[in-house]
Amino acid sequence: MENYSNPIPYENPMEENKRPGFLTFLCVLTFIGSGSALLSNLVTPMFLPLFIDVARNHPFFVNLIEIYEKMLEIPVWQYYFLAIFCATSILGAIYMLKMKKIGFHIYAISQIAQMAIGQFLMGGSFKINYFSGLVTLLFIGLYASYYKKFTSLEEENDNPTQ
Repeated sequence: MENYSNPIPYENPMEENKRPGFLTFLCVLTFIGSGSALLSNLVTPMFLPLFIDVARNHPFFVNLIEIYEKMLEIPVWQYYFLAIFCATSILGAIYMLKMKKIGFHIYAISQIAQMAIGQFLMGGSFKINYFSGLVTLLFIGLYASYYKKFTSLEEENDNPTQ
């Protein structure tokens, strides 16, 4: 008769690279934030004249007319340029979901570029939205805390059994 009172713990060789739940949560938040910013940057130039018409016809939105008119002065290519950074942020999050170091680098560079270049392009001068900058740096820091668990693309090619 076998003794099952003290079973040997199951060792999973893939457990070392298992994705932490909080990392998944961060990536989902990135998909939501960068995805909505991507959509906004793609749609805003097309619908901005409609937004202005609606704001003029409804007293509740009268305060937005000046903001919309300033946004209308921004060249369309700048919205699409920022959309590219949003898409690369999403790409970085996808790689981080796959536990790849390159994802962190793509995400961090993209977010810093959005924060710096985006504010310069859209604002006409270097003005930083401090809350947005704080959130960006917080996310980069939180992703960086998982960096040691990520693997490089070369490691995947060296070990084809994974």
